[in-house]
Parts: sequence; C-alpha cells; structure tokens
Amino acid sequence: MAKKNKKNDVSVAEAVKTSHRRANIAVIIVAAITALLLIAIAVMCSVRVDPLDGLKTPDSNKSERYELYDLDTSAPLMTTSKAQSKIRAALGTMDFSVMNAVLQWNWDYSYNFARNSEGKKITLTASEINEKTATAKEYMIEYVYADAVVNGELNKSLAHKLEVDGETIYFDRVKVLIGNTDNSVGEIYLYPYVYEYATNQAAEDGVRYQSYKITPVKVRANTTEAYKALAKLVTEIKNG
Repeated sequence: MAKKNKKNDVSVAEAVKTSHRRANIAVIIVAAITALLLIAIAVMCSVRVDPLDGLKTPDSNKSERYELYDLDTSAPLMTTSKAQSKIRAALGTMDFSVMNAVLQWNWDYSYNFARNSEGKKITLTASEINEKTATAKEYMIEYVYADAVVNGELNKSLAHKLEVDGETIYFDRVKVLIGNTDNSVGEIYLYPYVYEYATNQAAEDGVRYQSYKITPVKVRANTTEAYKALAKLVTEIKNG
C-alpha cells in the first residue's frame, strides 16, 4: 500500500512539474510577443514620413523659391529672403510618425494620382492649371524651379521628377494646397506642371498648350503646424 501511495505521489509531482513547465513556456511566449510588439511600436513611432520630401532639391544648382498665396486669393504675396526661409520651415513641419498614421487607419504614405470614383485619373487642362489657386480654407505654395524647357522641348535632366503610381512625372513648377488637418494625418494635393507648356510659351503655335494636361497628386500630411505658420507669416507680410 505504501508503494502504491509513493507511486501516486511521484505521478502527482511529475504532473505538477509538467504543469509548471507549460506555464513557464506560456509566460515566455507572452513575454516574447509583448517585447516584439513594443519594439514594433517603438520603431513605428520613430519612423517619420515627410510628405514633401520628393519636392526638395538635392542639387544646389536647381534651387527653388516659393510663391505664397493668402486664403482665397489668386496673386502671390511679395516675399523677402527671410519670408522664403519661413515658408521653407513651415513646409518642413508636415511630417508624421507611421504609428500616428496607423492609429488613424492610414496605411499608404506614397504619392498617388487623384482618381475619380471609377478609378480613372483626373486630368486638368493648361487653363485649369493656371486657374488653380488658394481657396477660402487653403493656402497655396508654389514651388518654382529653374525652367526645364529648352528650345520648346522638355529637358528631363533639368526637370524635377516624382515617382507616382509606378510612373515618373517631370515638372518645373508645383502648386501645393495646404488646409488644416486639425492634428490628424489628412491629405493634401499637389499640382506639378511644366511652366512653359501650361502658359503657352513653348513652340508649336499653341498646339502643345491646347493638348497639355496633368493629373493632380495626393499625399498624406499633418498640416496643422504648417497652416498656423503660414497664417502668421501672411499676417506679418501684410502688416509690413
């Protein structure tokens, strides 16, 4: 009888050991998963997306300037070199963390062509490009690069370029409309174009102007700080 009880005690001890071992493995697995999640969150918080990074000019020989349009106006304000620096600084505040975007269910941070409900590209004519300006709720910044048209033809080595939906687009001007996304990762629209084509200054007796079209580009951005900075700058310029 004693032997039988001893065997039972051994069986119970082994069962307890097995149970503890399984519990330890479960704890290790949970801890490992938790650690991986924390690492992933830390990485997503540290990785930031600059929506206008593709518009920057890495080549000092292709310097850009900016034209600033107040709300609901169609003519740019006069800007000094100091104001130009402030515009550049404002444009640099629209970045956001990947984590912030994910929490708002925004997954695509690349440049995308604007499309209609059927998925087809939206196009603007040269006239519509010229008419695009600030709205009642959006400031407009126009990036002005060196002219990329030589003898009536686009010189791609002089033009600025963007990769959009697998295509390369070339331009020497781009209009950017900036509203207030209220601290969320919203969307802004870019209107890249070739100045001489859109203003009928290229050759071919206006044929190119009549046929010239572009597709707006949309990209995610947090514009709140930029919007405030531009509002402040506009007031400063108006007050002299």
